[in-house]
Amino acid sequence: MCEQIDLSEKEVTGGRRKKLWDLPDRHHCAVLGTCLRRSDLRRFAKKKLFRIEAGASDYRIHLGLVGFSTERNPKSRYLHKFLDERYRVAVKRYAAVREDDGALELWEQDLKKGTVAGAYWAIMTNQFFSVDVRNQVYGQIHMMSHDNISVNQGAQRLAEELKNKAAVLEEVLVSERQLHLQEQKAMSCEIETLKKLEEKRIMLAAENKKIIEENSRLKLELAGSGLSEKMEKLKKQLSESNKRNVEFSAEIETLKRALADSRDLFDLANSSSQELTLKNAKLEENIAVIQREVLSMETAMLGAMDASCSCSTCGDQDTNRCPGPDLCGKTILYVGGLHKMVSHYRQLIENHGGKFLHHDGGKEASRTILPKMLSTADAVLCPIDCVSHDACTCVKKICKRYQKPYVMMRSSGLSSLAKGLTEIVQ
Repeated sequence: MCEQIDLSEKEVTGGRRKKLWDLPDRHHCAVLGTCLRRSDLRRFAKKKLFRIEAGASDYRIHLGLVGFSTERNPKSRYLHKFLDERYRVAVKRYAAVREDDGALELWEQDLKKGTVAGAYWAIMTNQFFSVDVRNQVYGQIHMMSHDNISVNQGAQRLAEELKNKAAVLEEVLVSERQLHLQEQKAMSCEIETLKKLEEKRIMLAAENKKIIEENSRLKLELAGSGLSEKMEKLKKQLSESNKRNVEFSAEIETLKRALADSRDLFDLANSSSQELTLKNAKLEENIAVIQREVLSMETAMLGAMDASCSCSTCGDQDTNRCPGPDLCGKTILYVGGLHKMVSHYRQLIENHGGKFLHHDGGKEASRTILPKMLSTADAVLCPIDCVSHDACTCVKKICKRYQKPYVMMRSSGLSSLAKGLTEIVQ
């Protein structure tokens, strides 16, 4: 809201300049707002002299400084000295003028140059200028503050538009840069091809030059000896050489076109070859894994079919007490795995003559129940894809401590289990 300007002036004795606290109270806000930057406000707020609370906004600091400026005190004297020092050139420039017309003329010049802060301070503190001059300048400063709001809003909108355009241009630039790199690469290949063709052309030109020199020499010999037949023969050779040169030129143009087509086909074939190589590597890796699992399954199944191969040293062989082939009654603890596959795990281990124990490999249960189960087991199987980290660590730690065999399987499938049983039996 605009308020009525107070035209009253505080009296200043003597010939000195007006001090900050001598100005009308209504003018302090405009003077400090125009002549101090925001960085100045934050710097003043840090000084112990002003005792401004930490974290105060720029507006609160401004209000505090305006309040200090109405009376003579250490704070207002500091502000006056600071402004005099910053705008000493403008103060000296306006001090040389005593008439209102001269002051207004200098003011118009500063308005055009945009140096209004120093000019405003010099005019408001010069006692020789009339109240009308100071109020006229104050009014212009007041209206300029309103204009700045509209200008700032327009500048913000323009800045946002420019930011969006810059983002679009950045995307276009990246695309153009990639296209340029592709064209540069293609150009390099083409230049290399042209270099080779140029070398061939130079070689043909040198050969042609030798033929021309030989022809010239023979012409001289012919003129001296009258060897017309030899001259005709050389003319014929020259004609054939020229004809061959023309054919070579046509062949070079054909090769250029063929080279361009071949380059496109090569790029396509190279890209396809890389894709096929990656696919082949993945397939070979999968085949190797499957082959290892199949081998483990076959070994396990063969062991299950031949019960006598692993029981030759067992005292219960061929008796009613024999628990079965391969595992000879060992207690096998399976930690983790899929719940729906537990019955299949049990069946496979019991088919191999072992006793089946299972722990789900959960994080909480592994701290209490799992160590007890590990102490009663003869061997441990643990799929690393379906077990908690704590359970896996517990299995490794206790099995190493008591030197019990354990196998960390790649997956929770039956093929991995069969492979693990084969390793334990071996």
